[in-house]
Amino acid sequence: MDLRPAPEKQRYMTPEVFASFLFWLSPDPGQAARAYLDIRQTLIKFFVRKGCAHAEELADRTLDRVVVIVHRDPEKYQTRISLCCGVARIVWLEYIRQPMPEALEDENVAAPAQPEGEFTEQEVKCLEHCLEQLRVQDRELITRYHEFQGREKIETRKQLAEICGGLNKLRITTCRIRARLHDCISSCVQRSALN
Repeated sequence: MDLRPAPEKQRYMTPEVFASFLFWLSPDPGQAARAYLDIRQTLIKFFVRKGCAHAEELADRTLDRVVVIVHRDPEKYQTRISLCCGVARIVWLEYIRQPMPEALEDENVAAPAQPEGEFTEQEVKCLEHCLEQLRVQDRELITRYHEFQGREKIETRKQLAEICGGLNKLRITTCRIRARLHDCISSCVQRSALN
C-alpha cells in the first residue's frame, strides 16, 4: 500500500494551514491539541474496526485531507467529528479498493534489494542536508526525540515534554517537524534521481 503523502498535501499543507486547522478545533491551543489527538484516536479506532492494517497512517491521511478542506472553507463545517468521519469513510473505501498483493510461495520470494529499515546512501545524504535546513532548536528536538531505545527513550521524551509544555505539544511539534523533513527528503531524492 502506498501511504506516501498525496501531492495535494505537499502543495497545501503548511504550518500556517495546520495552525488554522487547530484554531478551527479550538481558539485555545491546549484544547485544540487535545481535540486533535482525540479525533486522531477516534479515527485510528475506526480503521482498526474496519480491519485496516495501516490504521495510524490512514488516520493521518484522513486528517491531512480534513486540514485542507477546513482551510478552504472553515465556516462551512461546524461538526468537527462528522467531517472527520465522513472523510475517513472515503479514505477507507479507497483503501479497500486497492488491489492486495498476491501471496507468493516461499521458493518465489526474492530477497529484498535493501533490508527493511535501512536507507540508501542518497537518502542519508538528503536527511543530513534537510536536518541542516531546520532551525537549530527544531533539529535538536527531533534528534533527541528519536534517540535511544526502551526506558531511556521514555525518559528522554518525558524531559522533552516538560521543556515543550506538555506531551501533546511535543507530539504535535515533532509531527510538524517530521512532515517538513519528509517533504524535504522526498524533494531532495527526486532531484538527485533526475541528475
